[in-house]
Amino acid sequence: MKNIHFFLFCLFFSLSFFACKKTVEIEYTISPASLNFKASGGQAEFTVDIKFPAIVESIGVLDTTWCRINTIGTSPMRVIVIVAPNTKGRERNTSVILNLTLDETRISTTVPISQEAAYIGEWILIHGVKWALCNVELPGKFAAHPEDAGMFYQWNRKIGWSAADTMLNSNGGTTWPDFGAIGETWEKENDPCPVGWRVPTTAEQHSLASASNEWTTLNGVDGRMFGTEEPRLFLPAAGNRHYNNGALGNVGTHGYYWSRSINDANVFYLYFFNTDVRANIVANRAYGFSVRCVAE
Repeated sequence: MKNIHFFLFCLFFSLSFFACKKTVEIEYTISPASLNFKASGGQAEFTVDIKFPAIVESIGVLDTTWCRINTIGTSPMRVIVIVAPNTKGRERNTSVILNLTLDETRISTTVPISQEAAYIGEWILIHGVKWALCNVELPGKFAAHPEDAGMFYQWNRKIGWSAADTMLNSNGGTTWPDFGAIGETWEKENDPCPVGWRVPTTAEQHSLASASNEWTTLNGVDGRMFGTEEPRLFLPAAGNRHYNNGALGNVGTHGYYWSRSINDANVFYLYFFNTDVRANIVANRAYGFSVRCVAE
């Protein structure tokens, strides 16, 4: 009987102990809660104030090469964030990760770090020619990003065709014209480039092809990068649509860009793949190719 009483006492004591034990909370403040940098980069800081006896067990930056940190003190801890200049046309983001500990309690928290995109203007100058940053999307409108395919155009026609699987044009049609347009040059009224821009000549494409260039990837899209100084000109390998039936071909492996210059019944165009770039070949006018404009 005594053993049973003793067992019940121990059980009651144990349950009471665990019932009374409170979860340990780590009290801290971070100010400011995030940092935003201009494209030029620079240095800024935030403060971590953690209530004793909790500590910052570790601190680091999410995998990146353009942002680094230094720390001063313990509590409050000053975290100095140093960001390199951003020469790209896209915002970039990372986080400082802090691991806090108190007894057996461990938590992680983050401080978001963002940096504005570089303003790279409306064009990139290569060999005296001002090239648009992006392909033509809808007639009279550029695509949003340099790596975007935009739409395909048949020569001397102002109707864009989807660069994806669905064969749909900018007017809502689905019937592919298998015959080429007439003309001695890409006429202004049929030019899909926005106001102030036009389809390039084959001479201008020759000049571009002679510039330093390389096959590369931009935001997951394969294509060719031209120029030696940032910002450089990126043309995506958007592929094409076949002149006979509009079928997609060579998407992600080859780039085809119209010029305005003819060669008898055919037209000169800029062509590239992973090992070469050329501007001295011709194609049937009914092909669907990309358009990269030059400034007028």
